[in-house]
Parts: sequence; C-alpha cells; structure tokens
Amino acid sequence: MSQAIVVKIGGSLLTSVEKLLKELKKLSRKRDLRIVIIPGGGIFADTVRRFSSYLSDDAAHTMAILAMDQYGIYLSDVGRIRMVDRFEDLDGSRGVTVLLLSQIMREHDPLPHTWDVTSDTIGAWVAAELGAMYIKMTDVDGIFLDGKRLEVVPAHKLRELRRSCTDPALPDFLIARGMNCIVLNGRYPERLWDLIEERPFKGTVIRGVGRDRS
Repeated sequence: MSQAIVVKIGGSLLTSVEKLLKELKKLSRKRDLRIVIIPGGGIFADTVRRFSSYLSDDAAHTMAILAMDQYGIYLSDVGRIRMVDRFEDLDGSRGVTVLLLSQIMREHDPLPHTWDVTSDTIGAWVAAELGAMYIKMTDVDGIFLDGKRLEVVPAHKLRELRRSCTDPALPDFLIARGMNCIVLNGRYPERLWDLIEERPFKGTVIRGVGRDRS
C-alpha cells in the first residue's frame, strides 16, 4: 500500500498555489504516495471571522469549515485534482486528492467549536485518522523564536510562544495523539521533495512524541 501523507495548504498560498499543486502530483507519481490535501480557510474563513461576533460558536465553526470547502473547490479546479467528501472515497486511492471536510466534520464532530481550532488542527485530526504523515504548507519558513527559525520544537514548548503560524489548539492535539507536524513554506515545493527524499530540508518539525511530551 502506498504511503499516506496529509498536506494542509494554507489560504496564504492562494495566489501562488498552482506550482505547489503540480509538484504534489509529480511527487505522488514518482514516490507512489497517496497525498490528501486539506484546504485552509484563507480569505473565505476570514469573512466568517469578521462577522463572528454576531454568531454562536457552533454557527461560526460550521461556517468556517464550509469556508475550507470553498478553498478546496478552488484548489481542485486550479490543480485539476480529484476532490471527495468522505473518508470512504479515499480507500485504495492513489495520487493526489482534495478532501472536503464539512460533511465529515458534521458526522464525527471531533473537535471543540472555537477559533482556537482551525484547519491546522482539523488537518492533524485527519492525519491521525488516516495514520499519515502531517505536513502544514504555509507562506513562512517555519516556527521562529527571536528571529531564528527552529528546526525542531517540542509541541509543549510551542504553547509558550506568543505568536506562531499554527493555531493554538494544535500543540495539545499533537501531544494527545503522539504525532508530529512538519511546517514548510509552500512557495518552495523543492523543500517538500527534500523532506520526502530524506535530505536536509528547511522547515520546522513540531514534535508531539518523545520524552519532551508533557
């Protein structure tokens, strides 16, 4: 069975994502990978956030996930990539697939309905369910502390940083599930190749496993 990788593509990459999508398809073919794309919320979720003061937490949560579906449709169309909205449709699949989450999240409802939980933690949940490697593609080179990029950061240490490119719920989720998240800049798809082909890569590993768990 081909290796599964969950790749969350942030909304910050919307205007430059076509190159990344092409490279994901090439990588999948060359390395026989099953790549599942989780769309971020981006500008679509920003609209929901703008009006969230008028909404209940449940309504805002549902609308934000629907915003992720909108970005997913965009990614599917731009990249000419198959999209599905059920886990069952991933069974036995190869290549690259965009996973729309609104139906799945309604059925499972696995996470709190709060703005601390965004597509970062939702993507991690999908990766945990699939037993897959989890990669977050965004528009920065990784996690920074005092202007310096961290190659590795324990998840519990990430909670102490005032600002990060991940949502606040992600560190605790990684610790609870005993999994890692790799943060890469999606504007440089060659870094993903480096990671998969086990070469030194520029990014940050958020480590939720090992003795640093607490």
